[in-house]
Amino acid sequence: MPLDPAGTATPYLAVPAYFHPAVAGADWAELTAAAAGISAVVLNIDSGPGVRPEPELLAASVLAAAAGIPVLGYVDSGYGSRSLREVTVDMGRYRSWYPVSGYFLDQASSSGRYLGYYGDVVAAGRALGGERIVLNPGTYPDPRYAGVADALVTFEGDWADYQDAYVPPWARELPADQFWHLVYGSPQDSLAAVLNRATATNAGTLYVTDRRGANPWDGLPTYFAELLRDRAGTREVR
Repeated sequence: MPLDPAGTATPYLAVPAYFHPAVAGADWAELTAAAAGISAVVLNIDSGPGVRPEPELLAASVLAAAAGIPVLGYVDSGYGSRSLREVTVDMGRYRSWYPVSGYFLDQASSSGRYLGYYGDVVAAGRALGGERIVLNPGTYPDPRYAGVADALVTFEGDWADYQDAYVPPWARELPADQFWHLVYGSPQDSLAAVLNRATATNAGTLYVTDRRGANPWDGLPTYFAELLRDRAGTREVR
């Protein structure tokens, strides 16, 4: 994690961009302009790559990648219910249609029962040029998953729940860069507390927003500029 001016570790910033440039073009322009402070952006078209490339999304993601932001393609794994072929097809479409350098596997199972399945999925992602692969169970999974992917999303939820989120001992013993936290419903006056909580819980990558609802990732937070503060020049994929 980078250090803030006081010498305290602060998480890297990743952005789940579940918003289309046709309706949120200003948000795409803002995150691209802030490239130096962003370690990754997750490109999500329609809970996956969709059925054909979309020119506006291609243009927005090309600009982001050209600015130096690693772009990860969002793929739904259905908690292990989708076949390896289905998941591989989605990853292949991202690879063919958009400038992705890795994959974000959402709805990942936390059960050790699916370790073999996710090992195969990650191997397929590597074969398709995945330099960075993130699994999102949204909670702390079987600890063996830490050896399957490059990073795990071990919290996805609102600020009220984040304040009391439990961190198992095994997760405190691993490098912080193996853990992402995604926090929504967090008002601006709680931002410092969220950042402190992420550091205290050994999360090396964070995204926090004041948005809520069925898709709290449908645009940037109102305090995006503040969230970026002191992150210029800290970009690293985590």
